[in-house]
Amino acid sequence: MRSFLILVLLACASQAPAQLFDSIGLFLEEPPRLIARLDMRGSFISNSNVRFIGAKVGLEHARRFQYGFGYSFLLTPVEQRINVDGGARDGRLNLGYVTPYVDYAFYQRGPWEVRIPVQLGIGAGSVVYRDEEGQRRTWRRSGILLYEPAMTVQYRFMRYAGIGAGWGYRLVLYTREDLGERLTAPIYILGLRIFFGDIWRDAAATKD
Repeated sequence: MRSFLILVLLACASQAPAQLFDSIGLFLEEPPRLIARLDMRGSFISNSNVRFIGAKVGLEHARRFQYGFGYSFLLTPVEQRINVDGGARDGRLNLGYVTPYVDYAFYQRGPWEVRIPVQLGIGAGSVVYRDEEGQRRTWRRSGILLYEPAMTVQYRFMRYAGIGAGWGYRLVLYTREDLGERLTAPIYILGLRIFFGDIWRDAAATKD
């Protein structure tokens, strides 16, 4: 399990120094703690600026190495004109996927932190529309596999909150059918971060 996590994390790097493997191995020797967080990412689909929102739950070792699962979905409406039964309709893209991930903090100093999060997206997308009777119909549906490496910079100004920014790329590895949109695109991350895991642990310690 430990070797698998290290290999997945470093898959985004063409050359990884040996000491990085050793460091992550040492972090994994430390007891894990539960983490949970909301995840907001900006990106592009075709010519549209969009937002993805999701949640993650996982384990963290030594406050440096994380791994776990989450779920993300497309929040911003993305519409296109489609031809159905000889007529034009407004189709809307739906996209959601499970996100196994690893996250390594390679720099920490005071409230500053720089991390490399890497996640896969395993899910499905569809384009839906309304027929003449107003019933919702599916035009196309496809399984989808994504790969999303990134780099983030975080400043923690409170115990339970921080601000972060980052950039990365969403690469579509597989789709069974064409959904009519260009999904491979850059990713950007900017916003407030709430550390729910720390809140839950402190609340539990207070009760004890």
